[in-house]
Amino acid sequence: MKWKSHRPQLLAVGAVVAGSALVVGTVAVVMAHNGTAEPGAIGHRHHWHSHSPSTGSSSSAPVPTAPSTTPVSSPTHTSVPTTSAPTSSATSATSSPTSAPPVVFSHHVAQWNVLCTADHYAQNDPIVFPGQPGMSHMHTFYGNTSTDADSTVSSLSAASPSSCGRGMGASDLSAYWVPSLMKKNADGTSSVVKTEQVTTVYYRRAGGGMGPGVQPFPVGLRMIAGSAMATSDQSLSIVQWDCGGGGLESPHMYACPGGPSSPIHASLVFPSCWDGVHLDSADHKSHMAYAAPDGTCPADHPVSLPEVTFEVDFPGIAGGPDYYLASGGIYSFHGDFIADWSNQVQNALVASCLNIPHECGDMNRDGHWLFRPDYDPEPIRIDVNDFPDTSPYANQDLQGPVTSGPSTPMSMP
Repeated sequence: MKWKSHRPQLLAVGAVVAGSALVVGTVAVVMAHNGTAEPGAIGHRHHWHSHSPSTGSSSSAPVPTAPSTTPVSSPTHTSVPTTSAPTSSATSATSSPTSAPPVVFSHHVAQWNVLCTADHYAQNDPIVFPGQPGMSHMHTFYGNTSTDADSTVSSLSAASPSSCGRGMGASDLSAYWVPSLMKKNADGTSSVVKTEQVTTVYYRRAGGGMGPGVQPFPVGLRMIAGSAMATSDQSLSIVQWDCGGGGLESPHMYACPGGPSSPIHASLVFPSCWDGVHLDSADHKSHMAYAAPDGTCPADHPVSLPEVTFEVDFPGIAGGPDYYLASGGIYSFHGDFIADWSNQVQNALVASCLNIPHECGDMNRDGHWLFRPDYDPEPIRIDVNDFPDTSPYANQDLQGPVTSGPSTPMSMP
């Protein structure tokens, strides 16, 4: 199930958010004639999981083809209607351009990512135990450096720095966390592994470039993937461990035969289908659902959002019997996410990298430019000023997060 880059079959101009008029601005794109794999780097894994392969047919929505070496641009729109409810279905090519211009369909990778280092460790969980510090098992926090038990959208958005690099720290104030990796010591105690750890957070179009159109995340949406209570294997399409980004794929942590030179690596896939109303739910999962293999969302969760995947690296750690997760054992890997992106930047990335499918890995920001380095096989350059700084949900009455948690602590074993 390793991700493999696909040579692009087409480049096209198009609109990008089904159910609203969020549209691409000026996007300069240069596609490589050859070379389909990216240079490898720590924190830059390419995994593709079984529940979201590209299975559709390109004949479902004809789009114009552009030469692969020619920069393309698309019309600039400056407003986003917010009175209609979001929808997850991809808009057909015959739709009115004033309501929802067409999504581009292509057998091509559609994703971007951010690279974030581990920032702090704490027995806090603002989703499961809001306002109750110390009630959770130990977590490792990435992204927003202010994340604690009392975190809210307001606190996360209050100009908090982020541990995410490539100039994206001010654009992405989202909070990401996973259970800490623990090590048994010779004296019978255990300690939190605090060696250098990084996670690459991928944002993908479920179903790939043939999947349905994608809406941006509403600020403050919360969700959990995986189970902190698991005592046996979880689905390999959600939780996956391997060694150095290769070798045996397992739903539980194991000892890497290559030792520290091929360290343990974990992948975690979040659901991408939203009910369109709730930013959270009592179990922190019911407002979300996983998409079908072709990216289609169920009727009761009709809004297709970016599919988030954590790719967590533990450099120099080979795993083995001395290592376990703070949530217990080797089966309980899970992760938490609170969305807090700049509206303008997220609008640009959703439009230019997902709904017009592009490989936007290793995206950087410099001023108003988002770009993928020229040395990458598929460089891209996006002017964020061509996109609206508003959310498509601005005038919708979304129901906020659950503010009370269980009274039983999830203490470290």
